[in-house]
Amino acid sequence: MSKLKFGILGCGRISTSHVDALINNKDKAELVAVHDTVEELSVNKKNQYESRVEGSNVKIYKDYDELINDENIDVVTIATISGYHAKQAIDCLNHGKHVLIEKPMALTIDDADKIIDLGRLKNKQICVS
Repeated sequence: MSKLKFGILGCGRISTSHVDALINNKDKAELVAVHDTVEELSVNKKNQYESRVEGSNVKIYKDYDELINDENIDVVTIATISGYHAKQAIDCLNHGKHVLIEKPMALTIDDADKIIDLGRLKNKQICVS
């Protein structure tokens, strides 16, 4: 089985836990890309991972759409501000990505239902952490 390739949207405080989880499971998963609107945060996440996983090469995306269009990414971790979660999850699912969404999944039941329905339609996994 090949490793699951992860991209992270949102490189603030909570993303540290997600990076640590990827490092602790480096035989099954790897971080391949990050994006944050604050470039310094993206650089910090890249460095956090690369300093602990030999041979890794994390790409920094300055544009959110480029990350979700990267065919090399299997799973997108959404660790952005809560109000963006639903739109970003839907965008990721529409681009064929599995999604791991930091809680809350969405701000409304309707948006949560849209995410769930789209995940089923696209045959993609959704996890809320």
